[in-house]
Amino acid sequence: MKLKLNKKTIDLSKNIFVIAEAGVNHNNNLSIAYKMIDKAKEAGADAIKFQTFITEEIQLKNSIKPNYQKNIASNYFEIIKSLEPSFTDQKKLSQYCNRKRIIFLSTPYDEKSVDFLSSINVPLFKIASTDLTNSFLLKYISKKNKPIFLSTGLATFKEIDESVKLLKLHMKNKLVLFHTTSSYPTLNDEVNLNIIPEYTKRYKVIVGFSDHTQNEVASLGAIALGARVLEKHFTLDRTMPGPDQSSSLEPHELKEWIKKIRLMEKSLGTNLKKITKSESKNLSMRKVIVIKPISKGAKITLEHLSAMRGKKSGILPLESNIKKILGKKLVKNILTIKEFSWNMIE
Repeated sequence: MKLKLNKKTIDLSKNIFVIAEAGVNHNNNLSIAYKMIDKAKEAGADAIKFQTFITEEIQLKNSIKPNYQKNIASNYFEIIKSLEPSFTDQKKLSQYCNRKRIIFLSTPYDEKSVDFLSSINVPLFKIASTDLTNSFLLKYISKKNKPIFLSTGLATFKEIDESVKLLKLHMKNKLVLFHTTSSYPTLNDEVNLNIIPEYTKRYKVIVGFSDHTQNEVASLGAIALGARVLEKHFTLDRTMPGPDQSSSLEPHELKEWIKKIRLMEKSLGTNLKKITKSESKNLSMRKVIVIKPISKGAKITLEHLSAMRGKKSGILPLESNIKKILGKKLVKNILTIKEFSWNMIE
């Protein structure tokens, strides 16, 4: 459950890895992108993720728009082209992230972008849901020998089975499989969080969650069900132009989202059941009490026993303890209701 990212090791058995998804919400404005890095760091994110692509490599000029972008006037190719980041700017963003001590990530959509990101030592590759079935890109990325975060929106088990098998065949490093609903925003009744433990069981991998809902409920539920990596879109201002702005968190919301994630992280605890410090200061459990006067030498029966609250010490009225007491002879007279101790019997 440990994820090695360059010189940093993330212990996913103890910590949730949080990604602030900037995507293309900086609108190719370097100044805005720098501010987004600052805000992601201030909010407590472990990483900030952008996108890297060459439009002509991934988009036909007459391609249709996603439903959530229907209201944007431009054709889809022009929209994507206007948001295409330069490699030069991406390198500057990576360097700025290093100075700010936040991990720089970017989703590549083509092989040239993969090579570029590899050249600037991106610590892992996040693959978008639209490329889950793109075996060309999956095999190319897997040869870079870095961890892969794979989103699974727009897919069924059939496609996921094949792609996970392909990646495990070609890569040695960890695969994190992201549960995703590719709808912006996602309705809570379409999140289907129960798929998270199913992924863990079916694929034997670390599971992440890309949250596209408009609240934090799904993220917290995902953590409780086993997700160890979370990401969510954010922007400086939802009223800015751009395809993903309206379904993104603003900086104060990002900070609150991460704050709740960290609280949930602490709430998980361990898989060991033990009495906590605060519990030990509270009321004790009931103990075995002798409730009737009994003479020395008499055999103890159920009629002589009960369970009542008393001191913190004492004998718990577990069935195993009761069996050890019944039928035993008393070594002294019991004149009043008294808490039982083992030295009362032979």
